[in-house]
Amino acid sequence: MGKPRRKQPDTIEDLLAPDRVWVTPCGCWLWLGGDDGYGDAFGLGAYGRILRPGTRTVEPVHRYVFRTFKGPIPEGYDVDHMCAKWAPDPRVVRKCVNLDHLQAIPPLLNQQLKLFRRKGWGTFDLNFDNEGDPREMPPVPSPILAPGERENEICL
Repeated sequence: MGKPRRKQPDTIEDLLAPDRVWVTPCGCWLWLGGDDGYGDAFGLGAYGRILRPGTRTVEPVHRYVFRTFKGPIPEGYDVDHMCAKWAPDPRVVRKCVNLDHLQAIPPLLNQQLKLFRRKGWGTFDLNFDNEGDPREMPPVPSPILAPGERENEICL
């Protein structure tokens, strides 16, 4: 028989064991356990996986960590990696399990942020809080008049 299976981390100290996560200089805690296998040959782009406690099914490790250490995930929400906004390659941070880097957001916002990040925009470049600088409206062009028509006869 093989060695006994380790239980899922239920404290931050268990989660930060050297054989479970690698703490990067930017503060990400990259999961060293299993993944979903959808990454490239180097593991880039794959989400970390963990067994659900008491079952034989797996779930994404960042959702498990969020639910275990931060609280329940609202129904239908996704767990977003905020660290993707400053990472040179957002695929790398899919295995990040740092509690400060995870947030529960609606799926539509998650998809929009994913598209911004693929285009090279970090969310620090976008200002969601303020309306921004007021812009001057361009001048209204004068209407094109038919021969013999006067501007005050036009009904819009």
